[in-house]
Amino acid sequence: MENASKALIIASGILIAILIISLLVTGWNKITDYSRVHEEIETEEQITNFNKEFESYNKRVVRGYELISLENLVYDTNTRYTSSNGFKKLELYIKFLKGTTLVETLTFDTEKNKTDDKMKKQITESYIDIQTYRSYYDDALGKNQDLSKIYKESYFQCDKMVYDGENEEDEGKGSARIQKMYFTQIEKKNNI
Repeated sequence: MENASKALIIASGILIAILIISLLVTGWNKITDYSRVHEEIETEEQITNFNKEFESYNKRVVRGYELISLENLVYDTNTRYTSSNGFKKLELYIKFLKGTTLVETLTFDTEKNKTDDKMKKQITESYIDIQTYRSYYDDALGKNQDLSKIYKESYFQCDKMVYDGENEEDEGKGSARIQKMYFTQIEKKNNI
């Protein structure tokens, strides 16, 4: 009888120990899950706030001076964040209307076997990286001081924004941050 009662005490002690260990493991898992969910929510908020700055330019009419502000924001963002943090560089592209002063006053580096007409055709038929355009623009600005005013008063529209992870090869694997923005020059209308 004495042995049976000792066996029951030992068995109940083991059961209590197992219950305590189970509660600790379950509690630890809950705390870990809570931390993970909290971190995911914080990350989503950071991405949302990051994108908000750029999504404000996703509109039908963007003035040239706004595009200059966006260009500066993109430059600052690319400088502030590094690829070591998993950040993919932001890219800004622009396309122009044929025959506008912004296109016709640009001069290009003919040493690279590209004629002015060929380059002017290229920037009106396809998108050009804003940094490439700015190098042409800065060269032309020395020859035509009114170009800065014309650029600032020009109108553009946001054609599309591409988010990290949107393309088929990265689908679902990206950070969902804005990665590329495309703008096209539009004609000035009286109601704009």
